[in-house]
Amino acid sequence: MGDDAETRRLLAALRGIAEQETARLRDGTLPWTWWLERAARYGRYGFTNTLLISAQWRAATDVRSYEAWRAAGRQVRKGEAAIRLITPDGRVGAVFDVAQTDGLPLQDRPPADGREHLHRVAARLGYQRDEDLAVLAHQLAHVLRRGDRPDPPGLAGCHGLRRVEADSVAYLVLAGLGLEPPRLSFPPVAGWAGPELGDRVLRLSRRLRHHDRSAEVMRAAHRFFRACLDGSWVPDYLVERGFSRAVQRRWQIGYAPRDGQALAARLRSLGHSDEELVSAGLARRSRSGALYDTFRDRAMFALRTPEGAVTGFIGRLPDGAEGPKYLNGPDTEHFHKNESLYGLHETRDRLARGARPVLVEGPLDAIAVNVAAARTHAAVATCGASVTAAQLGSLSQIADLDLAGLVVALDDDEAGRSGSLRAWHTLTDDARVRGPIGVVSFGSGQDAAGLLRSHGRAAVRAALRTEKELSHLVLDAAIERSGGALSTHEQRLTAVRAAVRVIASTAAAPVGGAAAAMPDVAREVAHVAARTGVRHGTVTEILAETVSPRGDDGADVR
Repeated sequence: MGDDAETRRLLAALRGIAEQETARLRDGTLPWTWWLERAARYGRYGFTNTLLISAQWRAATDVRSYEAWRAAGRQVRKGEAAIRLITPDGRVGAVFDVAQTDGLPLQDRPPADGREHLHRVAARLGYQRDEDLAVLAHQLAHVLRRGDRPDPPGLAGCHGLRRVEADSVAYLVLAGLGLEPPRLSFPPVAGWAGPELGDRVLRLSRRLRHHDRSAEVMRAAHRFFRACLDGSWVPDYLVERGFSRAVQRRWQIGYAPRDGQALAARLRSLGHSDEELVSAGLARRSRSGALYDTFRDRAMFALRTPEGAVTGFIGRLPDGAEGPKYLNGPDTEHFHKNESLYGLHETRDRLARGARPVLVEGPLDAIAVNVAAARTHAAVATCGASVTAAQLGSLSQIADLDLAGLVVALDDDEAGRSGSLRAWHTLTDDARVRGPIGVVSFGSGQDAAGLLRSHGRAAVRAALRTEKELSHLVLDAAIERSGGALSTHEQRLTAVRAAVRVIASTAAAPVGGAAAAMPDVAREVAHVAARTGVRHGTVTEILAETVSPRGDDGADVR
């Protein structure tokens, strides 16, 4: 759907439904176990979307996107109404229940030895095994959470809620492994129920369920791609782009062969099932049910957790080849593109030491910035996704965004500029980034990798030194959108009021809130005055009226 009035109404309606269902959980109308039962079926879409799926399709059992059903060899029937979700970047998404599809029978995953899985995870985490699986899963949840993000609001220092969290993780883990989940009881009024705790429970349960086999299959795929690099077109191509063989080794770039079944054959030989390959996003099914590799004849870039575990891949076609230049693996139970940043593991040490974070679009852009300006900057790539709160959460675990801030350096084209404007709202919402937020252009229609190729590392470093304030880009966009040619008093007044609303949205925030994104409101006022030709004092008056309305009709813009 486009960003139009209908989409905004639908988003508002979906948020209203989610808020109503959350309120029913919090006041005890719905027990927390009700949410856990549904999260065990389709919780991979997040806390809020679990509520939305249940509200729209109460009998839902297996919910996937249109593309995911095709990959599984099934087709959504024509005329079926989509189940609407809210995507991580705040748009409207669509999924369908298995009852809305026709096609090949689903190949059930071979029964997993859930008991042995949990014991292996316990051994890897250095925790003593326990024959009571519910107790073991509960304890492992505590072990994992100590290495996870800081506690969400309301959970820090609260022993009771930590038990709720661990019990919930144990329930989802055992259900996901095909074992009998424990019978749990929770307080009848769950005022703590909400996306903060719910999404954390889902994240921890995914990590615990997939701690073993999913990690193995992704490691094996990465080793295969690395082994296929020599002899392919990729090494010479990357050298020509400015990425030496040493850089390729450091970033562990690989190659997916043209043969559409080479990876599947290799992974099968290692004992991995077809269902594991499909679930990991490494293979898909044709309409006839045959398995084929997701990535073919592509340079391969591994997406990793901050600790280094491979969770997904991005594949790039050679120049001039037919098809999408970059291909992301599909979302899976343990990989979500909108939560991932390429290069986060590779740059974590420099980020921790205070390097200025740079957000770019593609993996080659991230590598280009890192090889050109490693002393001062550390780049990570959104891989085509809009900047999301989840990505910023991952970045903030390593980098001090309140001190270092960050730089947005998306492609210098219409899509990239629109992405930068959208990023502003994500970065400043709830004061996610309190440090300075800059924007960098690598030249008209250019990206970091293209600049490296055409003019070398010094040109990339020079472009980074031209950083401007992202807030000015946002203000200019508001002025251009509302002020027309700025040739009349009315046009200039309209433009000033539009820009001032941007300033007021942060300037009016509580101390320590999003106002930190614009630490010098006077500087923003001066920019608006210079841009519109309106007197500085008049812009200040309009800002004061906007923050604290007095009922005035307007102001002199002469």
